[in-house]
Amino acid sequence: MYFCKELLQVLQSDKCNLDNWIFADRGILMMPSDCTVDKFLRLESMKIWERLIRGIKAEDKNGIFSQKTTSETYNNAPRYAVIDAEIGLSDHKVHDIGALRHDGGVFHKSSKSELLGFLKDVDYLCGHNIIHHDIKYLFEDEPCQWILVDTLYVSPLLFPERPYHRLVKDDKLVSDQMNNPVNDCEKARDLLMDEVAQWNSQPDEKRILFASLLKDKREFEGFFKMVGATAVDDRPADLVRSIYKGMICGNADIDMMIRLYPCELAYALVLIDTTDHRSVTPGWVLKNYPAVEFVMKLLRETSCSEGCDYCNTKLNVRYNLKTFFGYDGFRTYDGVPLQEQAAKAAIDGKSLLAIFPTGGGKSLTFQLPALMQGRSVHGLTVVISPLQSLMKDQVDNLADRGITDAVTINGLLDPISRSLAIKRVQDGDASLLYISPETLRSKTIEKILTARNVVRFVIDEAHCFSSWGQDFRVDYLYIGKFISEYQKRKRCKTPIPVSCFTATAKQKVIQDICDYFSKTLNINLELFASNASRTNLRYSVIYAETDNDKYLKLRSLVSEFNCPAIVYVSRTKRTVDLARKLTSDGLKALPFYGKMDADEKISNQDAFMSGRVRIIVATSAFGMGVDKKDVGLVVHYDISDSLENYVQEAGRAGRDPELTARCYVLYNDNDLDKHFILLNQTKLSISEIQQVWRAVKNLTKHRTKVSCSALEIARCAGWDDSVYDIETRVRTALATLEQSGYLIRGNNVPHVYATGITVKNMDEARERISSSVLFGSDETETAVRIIKSLISQKNIAKAGDAEGESRIDYLADILGLSKSEVVSAVERMRQAGILADSMDISAYLLDAGDSERKAMLLLTRFEKLEKYILSCLPDEPLRISCKQFNDNALNYGITTSKEKDIRTLLYFLTVKGYVRKKEDAQHNMELRRVGDMESTIKRLEKRMEICQVAIEWLYGQVDDKDGDKSGSKPVMFSLVGLLNYIKQKQKSFFTELDNVKLDDVEEALLYLSRIGALKLEGGFLVLYNAMNIQRIKDTKSRFKQEDYRMLNEFYKQKIQQVHIVGEYANLMVKDYNAALQYVSDYFRMDYKKFILKYFKGERVNDLQRNLTPKKYKQLFGQLSERQMEIISDKESRCIVVAAGPGSGKTRVLVHKLASLLLLEDVKHEQLLMLTFSRAAATEFKQRLMQLIGNAAHFVEIKTFHSYCFDLLGRIGNLDDVDNVVGRAAQMIVNGEVEPSKIGKTVLVIDEAQDMSGDEYKLVKALMDANDDMRVIAVGDDDQNIYEFRGSDSKYMYQLTKEEGSRFIEMTENYRSERHLVDFSNDFLRNVSRRMKVTPIKSMKESDGRVEVVHCNSLYMYKPLVNCLMSHKGKGSSCILTQTNEETVTLVAILRRHGIRCKLIQSMEGMLFWNMVEVRYFMKYISKHVTSPLIQDDLWEKAKQKTFSLYECSKSLVYLKRCIELFEQTSKTKYLSDFREFVFESSVEDFCDLSGADVVVSTIHKAKGREFDDVYMLISGNYAKDDCLMRRYYVGMTRAKQRLFVYTNGNCFDRLRADRHMTDREQYAMPEEIVLQLSHKDVYLQFFKGRKNEVLALRSGDRLTYGNHFLYNAAGMPVAKLSVNMQKTLAEWESRGYSVRSASVRFIVAWKPKDAPRDEAETAVLLADMILSL
Repeated sequence: MYFCKELLQVLQSDKCNLDNWIFADRGILMMPSDCTVDKFLRLESMKIWERLIRGIKAEDKNGIFSQKTTSETYNNAPRYAVIDAEIGLSDHKVHDIGALRHDGGVFHKSSKSELLGFLKDVDYLCGHNIIHHDIKYLFEDEPCQWILVDTLYVSPLLFPERPYHRLVKDDKLVSDQMNNPVNDCEKARDLLMDEVAQWNSQPDEKRILFASLLKDKREFEGFFKMVGATAVDDRPADLVRSIYKGMICGNADIDMMIRLYPCELAYALVLIDTTDHRSVTPGWVLKNYPAVEFVMKLLRETSCSEGCDYCNTKLNVRYNLKTFFGYDGFRTYDGVPLQEQAAKAAIDGKSLLAIFPTGGGKSLTFQLPALMQGRSVHGLTVVISPLQSLMKDQVDNLADRGITDAVTINGLLDPISRSLAIKRVQDGDASLLYISPETLRSKTIEKILTARNVVRFVIDEAHCFSSWGQDFRVDYLYIGKFISEYQKRKRCKTPIPVSCFTATAKQKVIQDICDYFSKTLNINLELFASNASRTNLRYSVIYAETDNDKYLKLRSLVSEFNCPAIVYVSRTKRTVDLARKLTSDGLKALPFYGKMDADEKISNQDAFMSGRVRIIVATSAFGMGVDKKDVGLVVHYDISDSLENYVQEAGRAGRDPELTARCYVLYNDNDLDKHFILLNQTKLSISEIQQVWRAVKNLTKHRTKVSCSALEIARCAGWDDSVYDIETRVRTALATLEQSGYLIRGNNVPHVYATGITVKNMDEARERISSSVLFGSDETETAVRIIKSLISQKNIAKAGDAEGESRIDYLADILGLSKSEVVSAVERMRQAGILADSMDISAYLLDAGDSERKAMLLLTRFEKLEKYILSCLPDEPLRISCKQFNDNALNYGITTSKEKDIRTLLYFLTVKGYVRKKEDAQHNMELRRVGDMESTIKRLEKRMEICQVAIEWLYGQVDDKDGDKSGSKPVMFSLVGLLNYIKQKQKSFFTELDNVKLDDVEEALLYLSRIGALKLEGGFLVLYNAMNIQRIKDTKSRFKQEDYRMLNEFYKQKIQQVHIVGEYANLMVKDYNAALQYVSDYFRMDYKKFILKYFKGERVNDLQRNLTPKKYKQLFGQLSERQMEIISDKESRCIVVAAGPGSGKTRVLVHKLASLLLLEDVKHEQLLMLTFSRAAATEFKQRLMQLIGNAAHFVEIKTFHSYCFDLLGRIGNLDDVDNVVGRAAQMIVNGEVEPSKIGKTVLVIDEAQDMSGDEYKLVKALMDANDDMRVIAVGDDDQNIYEFRGSDSKYMYQLTKEEGSRFIEMTENYRSERHLVDFSNDFLRNVSRRMKVTPIKSMKESDGRVEVVHCNSLYMYKPLVNCLMSHKGKGSSCILTQTNEETVTLVAILRRHGIRCKLIQSMEGMLFWNMVEVRYFMKYISKHVTSPLIQDDLWEKAKQKTFSLYECSKSLVYLKRCIELFEQTSKTKYLSDFREFVFESSVEDFCDLSGADVVVSTIHKAKGREFDDVYMLISGNYAKDDCLMRRYYVGMTRAKQRLFVYTNGNCFDRLRADRHMTDREQYAMPEEIVLQLSHKDVYLQFFKGRKNEVLALRSGDRLTYGNHFLYNAAGMPVAKLSVNMQKTLAEWESRGYSVRSASVRFIVAWKPKDAPRDEAETAVLLADMILSL
């Protein structure tokens, strides 16, 4: 019998050359000449098999079956048939039937009635999965008259060991043919023959045992009848104990298992009997008989109390410690064998929480039980860890010991390595699997874990469960849900135990971990905690004043201690800089950080571990799992962000207990502030989660389930692509929303399935793939491998997870291919007809509107814009921003262009290889066209034609009866279906119909999706790493503070941990022992008691702030109670502050900005401040920089106009502001603005009283677009003096009516002395419609002085100047007037008196950026710049050239001041930023008032300034109204100490003043006046043709006047007065004045507004003319 079995294996092996069959000395089997080898073998093996069934031993004397014996056996053989049915996947009907009969008869039809005739004389009906599959479809309505023999259930019983039976894979027969049931019958028959042979080769006692265990089981009884098995009733338990003595627990309750779990016991016993521990029970067995794992646990994993040989050795941790690791004993902690206790608890099936110090041997504590259970129950231990590098290290460390049972599957693996790792888990090679929490969401991981006996889940870094831990991770909270669902899926009898490990944990963290598992899995964790401290470590803290001092101390330490040293720093860049600096000083060091190139990281680590390099400078990423015994020095160059992390990192020194190691901290208080800044950057605020939730609601508007990528959600949420670690932040937000019940995030499952195989066998598939033009040489092999994998799992209809095995990600994982490779091959096989076409793409026609016409219009609009973009790309690189591109397109005449559309198109063109694009953080781009222009345009036009057909076809697919084109119902289609439709179109439509390929259609669909003509899901979009999201809560629900509680608790703890580690450093400097006690108390005491002990009184409040006490006092210590009220308000949705003059409005706003950034979780990209002038924006940026440093550079502080130009995608300037704010507001309302441009969490408005209707509309649009956006509006309703341009304080008032609004009055005046405040309060009684009700209160102690002089004269210049002269030198002085004419006249008078004065006045029609000096500077830079960033050397050269050329120009000072301010407020100098800065500025923004005795200004231009003395010149010939009164109020509140009012009106009568005086003298007209000419005062057409003469002049050059012309020094006319100016001059002349002198004031560029775009500008001269009596 044994001989026959072996003979058949030889005959069927590849080694036997059957074509030249020659036998040695005996003719064993004679093959007839007319018989094929396959047929002969089949017939002979059938004969042998029949004899085996009968158990007939009739052999001739030579042991060879004779022809006669064989014939007799054949006649007496059981009558049987092997059957297989092909069942339809969708209709579940029988499509084809194959059968083989015992007499050689073959059946291959689909008729059930004919099948019955074929089976007429048959007793046994055999098949693979026949009992639960074929029979129920074939004879569902008829009684079964045959004895059923199922090869499926017997196979793992008889072939449990690797390598498993060659004909079986999982629960299916291995086949290389499709839809051929006869072929499958042959396979099933061959399998059955081997099963019978294997059964008969078993010892009698085993055959009796299994027959007895399974005698009444339907799945096995037919087989046992066929082989004539003998069963007994009374001895099975004894047989088990006898046969498996020493292999199972001697005291296991076998009788109970026989009674309750006979099948499970049988499968468990055969696995126990295998010699290869890597053999595993097939997944389908575990699914159908889940108690197999439970029985294995009882037999081999449950230690008996009585004690037996098996339990005393195989379940003894000390015995196995020696076996696996070679150690004689476990590590102890202060004599306590915690490591051994924890390992034993794991073997006893307990769940545990182990807290061992760094280097304390926690890895061995879970690795040993895992290896033991891998051997005993063939189990898999799953280790979940957040650190991918640590996973690899642990796997490698085990491999170095010769233990190859560990595998890791993580995102760092390439496809081939991932495939091999998955296969090792599937095949049973792995006893330990390391994965990350995110990996649990993979469908492939779920599938392979379900097929294995998972005996334990180990969670490393378990403190991540607790918001009180130092590294809380929301994705850890998914672990419990995964384990719970896994246990339900596996129908586990008992919970799968869990082991949690962490190096350090305080009491609250321990409680949180225990509570989590009690709540989610109903299991209790047994605690194993080490209280032992490392006695061989000596700690020190050295205070370092400066960075240089810190480096010198570091260098001294690493020089002094000549041993391996780790230097820890907090930032990646510093690792490189510090390592380089140490190396240059002769102390060779290497850097190490988390995101370093993998090869360099490994190389540097190896160099340190091997001793080639003594010093490694690293972030905290270094050292996890690294075991270097001789590290004698650890220096924290930057202190850690928590005591937990510090203890872990310092603990990497002195791993050798015999070595005394030193641990130093180089400390400065500023180190803590760096941690706070980093925390602010990485923190996920409630506002950001609310933005993600809003994005999810938008994406699920029409349907609750969507598939989208993290980046897509981020963009929809309004996040800029440059946001730090954007995908991780989105996933964390989604995990938080999932934890709070807002949504369910499904597994990461692509929508593409490779189903519907149309070829019959592998040969046909290979032939069709090879002959198809669709496959390149490299793609052919990929396609062959895919189809082979699918055919080998052919019986898909019988599989419980039909889609699972044909899913694209699963195929990619098991074949070691990328998803894109699989998708490409599957689509081509569909096109070639090898795979049936599958409608796996969903098109939602929601974004195109409700009509096909709208979609076509959208397509036309984008085509026009795309052609313009491509036409602008020269052969060399183009450097430009999207905003500039859009501005150019609009100016070109593409009126529908939007910056958002240009960004969309450039993204598409880059992805599809039309252009190459580089982009910096400021979104300045370098673009380069890839192909030539002609071929590029042809490709575009072809795509557009395909898009048109696609839109027409997709709309045609919508059910006309249903008529639903709302987007809620998808149109299902496939790429191949659309391609075929295109090819069927009339040939006239395309120039080259046959040339349309699958890639072209894919490109067109991607294009339609990107431009918003339709939304696609599924299909090839698998490439975009989509996540499945299902919204649970309705769209009206909002993410609340309570939902944020756990994350918020974690961030609060992080803040406290930084303070706590800082306190440790300060204590260590003062008292070593007290510091050690402090650390001990931190880990052992109740947290609240610890805080009460060490942080008393007000210090408790310090713990809540993410600033050091010193920094907090520096920033906010000098603010008043009312000012702090505004700073401290973190809740109100809308804070409206009515701030009186001198109340510190600017100061409050600057400090509020600092508070938002440093204390209120607002990231710079989420903050927007809007002002009404560039000067204000610049001042805020400067003051914020002084307060918080370089972080201020990243805050967006813009004017309303500048921000709106951004939204419109235009380059702004003061000459083009008509309705720009209104247009931008409407675009937001219409949804036409990119979310990232308006996705803000805080909006700050300066001078809110100056808002007009358009500005208020913009603010409301922003608030409506951001449900949770906070608004902080500060202004003074009493200082609204711009009503002439539409501003009105009523809009500021309307903000106070918003829900959640808070109105605050700031009425404390820190500027003006008491009498001045009383005077202005009295004056305010004349003003109606005021918001403030509380009078302004002076906070000064002195009274000050107010004088009102009532003049009878029309001209009041002289008495005012005389008064000013009498008070000269007593502080800063300012004269305020109503008109420009009055200011220039006063300047002339003051200068004649020898008083140095500066003038601030409005420049009507004068634009700063048109000044010749500015134009020259900008032109020089634009001409020489080679990138969006202005290089420093170019900037300096442009300055030098300009300053040299215009050194004699008096107006050069404005440019110099402009450049100075830009340099102060711009960390990096971008050309686009400088242009915007210049375009938005006005000349008066750069008036330098330094060195002036007196400033002369109109009241409007003095707003926001302050002076010791103010002199107001108020004529009485103006109509009294609120606007005028408010203007006067602005003027008088500029004064700090003294106010002098000269008036010939009655506005100031009866007001409290120190002195009211009447001056009855009539004063003459001033002797000299100055006329400052503006554009309207000169004849502009005169300058045409005189450009060179005008440009030769400089500001300040003297001119002569005659007959309405101005002449240069050479006597050439360079300007002509306008007709109106000539009349004005005539009026002055009639009063006795004549032109005494003239000079150049400004030279500016000009051209008419209605001039053609290409018309050149001309130079215009604006002069000062001095007239005298």
